[in-house]
Amino acid sequence: MNSKIKVFNNEVEIGLRILVVLKYIYPKSFDIEMINYYDYFILHTKDIGGNESLHADVPNRFGELVVKRDLIRSSLSLLMTKNLIEIKYTDNGIEYKATENTAPFLDTLNEKYTMHLNNNIKWVYNKFKDYSNKEIKIYVDKNKEKWGSELSYCTVGLINE
Repeated sequence: MNSKIKVFNNEVEIGLRILVVLKYIYPKSFDIEMINYYDYFILHTKDIGGNESLHADVPNRFGELVVKRDLIRSSLSLLMTKNLIEIKYTDNGIEYKATENTAPFLDTLNEKYTMHLNNNIKWVYNKFKDYSNKEIKIYVDKNKEKWGSELSYCTVGLINE
């Protein structure tokens, strides 16, 4: 049997970030698109005017917005089986919401990465709290070409070799 275990960008890692977002916006709910945007924002705060980003400023990182959709769906399914989120059917479509188990579960996690995520979601939420979902989508569409378009010293060295 040839099964590979993904250490990064797996359902558990993305699921943790989804829980942090949904816990903070509770009792509101988000659709997959808003979850994807907020996930990007909490990882790459520097791109949206914040301090140091949690993840590296790799070239073309805005592509994450496209490639993570299926992984987000898988993570949402996993989180629902653990009763950490619930599905909500709205006039705008399918959305996801934290449950009464979300906060107690996250409160048991105190490693540096989770603490950084918690700080970032507070900052991101305050930045976008007065934006509608449509305005956030416009903001992303207007800025995503800039995100990751710079060449870092490390990248330049790799290209020239």
